[in-house]
Amino acid sequence: ELMKPHPRGPRTAAHTLVLAAAATLLIASCGSDEQSDSTSAAQAGPSIEVSAIWARTSPAVAGAAAVYMTIDNTGGADDALIAVRVDPSVAMAAELHETVAVDASSSTMAGDMPASAPVETAMAGAEPMMEMRPVDRVVAPAGGSVALAPGGYHIMLMQLVEPLTVGTTLDVTLTFETSGEKVVTASVRDTAP
Repeated sequence: ELMKPHPRGPRTAAHTLVLAAAATLLIASCGSDEQSDSTSAAQAGPSIEVSAIWARTSPAVAGAAAVYMTIDNTGGADDALIAVRVDPSVAMAAELHETVAVDASSSTMAGDMPASAPVETAMAGAEPMMEMRPVDRVVAPAGGSVALAPGGYHIMLMQLVEPLTVGTTLDVTLTFETSGEKVVTASVRDTAP
């Protein structure tokens, strides 16, 4: 039996429209790949969150205080805290510091530091000498965190206008290498939160 050719008509046009619509959807879905690529690129950068922010006056150093916090970087690239500041009504200077253990012979207090350099030390019996040194940056690693805590990295407030009072708060501006500035509020406490 001979096959008859299928007549072209409205049914064929409907099929053509369906195929055209399917092709349009396929092309549109390719466009969403570009959006997800830009989303992935954004996730590849740093994403900084700051928590557990507190400050404590320092009885060992008159006119000074320290600020502590945890910096979480949930992004895909490292970032670094590179500068800090507070309102001049709180303190005349704010710096990033690190407390390190040194032996007495290698201490910067032995005379190899200019007299104007802000270095504080404390001796505790036979324990090594602890020294606070300014640092240029504190790295917040990708997918990790860094703690600014007693005995380690911290923000040193110097030349306080008046002593910090437990129960009050102060704003601290943090400047990150990539993420820019973030203003956080530290509560003044006797102990860590």
